[in-house]
Amino acid sequence: MARPFRVPGGPLVTRTPRAAERWLRTIGALCLWLLQLGCAKTLPPNTAEVTRVRIAGADAISPRSIQQCIATRPRERFGFMLGDTLTGCGTPPFQSKRFVVSLWTWPWTARSPYDPAVLERDLERVTRFYRARGFYQAQVNDAEVEKPDERSVAITIKVQEGEPVLVRDVQVTGTDDLASEVQQALHEALSLRSGDRFDEYFYDESKAALQRILGNAGHAHAQVHGQVQLHSEEHWADIWFQVAPGPACHFGHVYVEGHKDLPVTAVRGAARISAGDRYSLSALTDARRAIYALGPFASVDVEPLLDPDSDQVDVRIKLVPGRRTRLAFGIGMEVGGNLVQGQGVQTTGDSFAQWDMHLVGRFEHRNFLGGMRRLRIEERPRLIFDDPFPRTGRPNPGNTLSVDFRQPAFFEARTALLATLRWELGPDPYGGSFYRSQLTATVGPERHFLGGILRLATTLNGHHFQEIAAIEDGPYPNYDVVYFNHTARLELRDDARRPTRGAYFSASLIHAGYLLPGDFDYIRITPEARGYLPLPLGIILAGRLGLGWMEVTHTELAAPTADGDPYGFLDRLRRFGPLQHRLRGGGHNSVRGYRPNTLGDAVLVDGRLDSGGTRQWLASLELRVPLTSSFSTVLFADAGDVSQARRFRWDHPQTTVGLGLRYHTLVGPIRLDLGFAPPALQTLGSDQRLRDGLSQSSILGLAPGAIQFTVGEAF
Repeated sequence: MARPFRVPGGPLVTRTPRAAERWLRTIGALCLWLLQLGCAKTLPPNTAEVTRVRIAGADAISPRSIQQCIATRPRERFGFMLGDTLTGCGTPPFQSKRFVVSLWTWPWTARSPYDPAVLERDLERVTRFYRARGFYQAQVNDAEVEKPDERSVAITIKVQEGEPVLVRDVQVTGTDDLASEVQQALHEALSLRSGDRFDEYFYDESKAALQRILGNAGHAHAQVHGQVQLHSEEHWADIWFQVAPGPACHFGHVYVEGHKDLPVTAVRGAARISAGDRYSLSALTDARRAIYALGPFASVDVEPLLDPDSDQVDVRIKLVPGRRTRLAFGIGMEVGGNLVQGQGVQTTGDSFAQWDMHLVGRFEHRNFLGGMRRLRIEERPRLIFDDPFPRTGRPNPGNTLSVDFRQPAFFEARTALLATLRWELGPDPYGGSFYRSQLTATVGPERHFLGGILRLATTLNGHHFQEIAAIEDGPYPNYDVVYFNHTARLELRDDARRPTRGAYFSASLIHAGYLLPGDFDYIRITPEARGYLPLPLGIILAGRLGLGWMEVTHTELAAPTADGDPYGFLDRLRRFGPLQHRLRGGGHNSVRGYRPNTLGDAVLVDGRLDSGGTRQWLASLELRVPLTSSFSTVLFADAGDVSQARRFRWDHPQTTVGLGLRYHTLVGPIRLDLGFAPPALQTLGSDQRLRDGLSQSSILGLAPGAIQFTVGEAF
C-alpha cells in the first residue's frame, strides 16, 4: 500500500513499497560489502595475531619511538592520544611522553601476523636504535611471548638501557680564514652541545647545517668531515668537525632546458642569477620558487654544476611544462565564508550566517596569448541557505562568476600583474534579508620578497552594489566605490595550513574616493598578528590580535528623510560606509560566542540585520591539543568589540570561552566550536552597545553563547 509524505516546502509525494525495497537492497549490499571487507583482513589458518607489543625497561627513550622502528606491531586501533606526534623511525622526538587511550579496531585495518624470524630481527633493530641514541651498553635481553589463546600473541621486549654517552666537547676547526659572522653562524648551527646525550641523528644534522651555512656563504666546494672519539666505558665522547671551505665561488653561465616554446628570458629573469654574483644555496632555492610561481611549469629543478678546478659555478635549470589548458567540473561547498573545493579551504575573513552547495565549472589557460599569462574563468551556480550550517531551510538561488588574469614579469622579473573580475548574485551574506548583485574589478601588481615570506601588493578596485528589487525589496540604494587596497603579509610559520611554531603578520590599508570617483570617501586600516608556540605533549599555544580602524569622511548618497528611511538603514550606510568594507565581528572566525556579525553594535530591524562599525579589536588564545593523527581538541578564549562610536571600547571585551573539536582532512580541519559567553564578562561597567532587536544567542537553550560549525581553523 502506498504511503503519502510531504517533502519540507514541497508537494505531497507518494512512495511505493517498491522504492522502500530498493533502499533495503542497497543497505543490505552495503552491509555485505563491509562484512567482506572485514573478512578480507583475517589471518591465514594456524597463524596467531600480534595483539600487544610492550617495551619493558625503556625509561630514557619513549617506547613508541622504538616501536616505530620494528616490524612486529599490533593491529592499529582507533583511540585518543595526548603528546608529541611521531614522524617515523629514527626521527625525533625520542623522549616524547604520550598518553594514549586505544578504543577499538576497524574491520578494514590489517591484522599483524606473528613471525618469530621477524621478531628476532626486530630485537637487533632495537639494539641498533639504542646505539644510535648514544646507549652503547644497552642490551635487549629477551622477548617474552605470551599466548593467551591459539590465535593471539602478546610480546614483551625487555631492555636494559645502561648509561648513555654524553658529549664532553665539540670543536669546529678549519674556520680561521672565514669571516667572523660565518664562524659564529657555524658554531650556532650545532645541534649537539657539551653535556648533551650523543645522538647520531643530531650529529648528522649538525654536519648538514655546517655544509648549508658554508654554501650560503659562497663556498660551493666546501667539505665537512666529522670525527667522534667515543669512550663507551667512560660514557663520554668528543666531536670534531673539520671544515674545508675551499675558495669563495661565484655564479657563471645559466643554462635553461625543457622550456619548449615558453620565453626563456622570463625564466632567467625570475631566477635572478647573474654571472659574477656570489654563489649561494639560498639563491638556488629562491630561484626555483620564483620560476615555479610563473605558473606554466609542472616541475622545476635548479642545480649547480660544480667543477673542482674552478671557482665558477654554472647553473642548470631543468623545466617540465605542465598542461596549458585545463577544464574542470565538480561540486563544492561554502560554509559561512569558508570556501571548500578541491584545492583546499579559502576564507573571506568574514563570518557569514549562510552556507551553500554549488556546482563548479572552471577553464584555465596557463599560456594565454603567450608570455606565460594565466587566465582562469570559474562559474559557480549556487543553492544558498540563510541559516548556519548544517541547518537547512528554503534554499535561495545564487551565482558567482569570476575571471582571473595573471601576467608574470610585469615591468620587472619577479613582479606579477593581477586582474580579476567577480560578479555575485544572491541573498545578502550579512543577514540583511534582501537580494543583491555586486560587481568587483581589481587590477594591480604583487611581488614576493625574502624568499617568498614577504608579499606586497597594491590594487585599484571598483565595486558596484545593486539591490534586486524584482526578487525581494532591499533596504539600500545602489552605490559605487573606487578604492586602492595596499596589503602586506609576512609569513614566518613553519606550516601555513597546520602551524606549530612561528608568527604571521598582515596589514591592509584601503582608501576610497578622494581623488577617485565613487559614492564614498573613507580610510580603513586592519593590522593583525598571530603567533604559535609549541608546548610539551604536542600541545600548541596559538594567539591572535587584530585591530580595525575606519573613518568615513564624505558620501555622495543623499541624506534620508524620515519617511524615506523609517528604519535608519540609509542613515547608517552613510555614516558607517559600504557593506563589504564595514568592520564586523562574531562567528567562527571571530568571537565564537556570538552569531556571525552580531558582536558589539548591531541592530535587527524588520527582520534585517544591520551590523558593522568603524572601530574593532579582536584577541584570541587557543590551546590545540592533538588526540590522534586526525583528531584534535581546542580550548579557546576570544574577546573583542565592534563599535560605531568612533572609539575603541576596551571595557567591552564580550569574552567567550569554549571547547572545540577538529577532524583534519586533506582540504583542512572540519571544525565544531562551542563558545560560552558568561554575562559577567561581556562588559565592564555600563553596557554602551547598540543592540536594538538583538538578544544574546544560546547553546541549545542552556547557556549564553553559540555553536560554530565550519571548515578551516579560526586563525
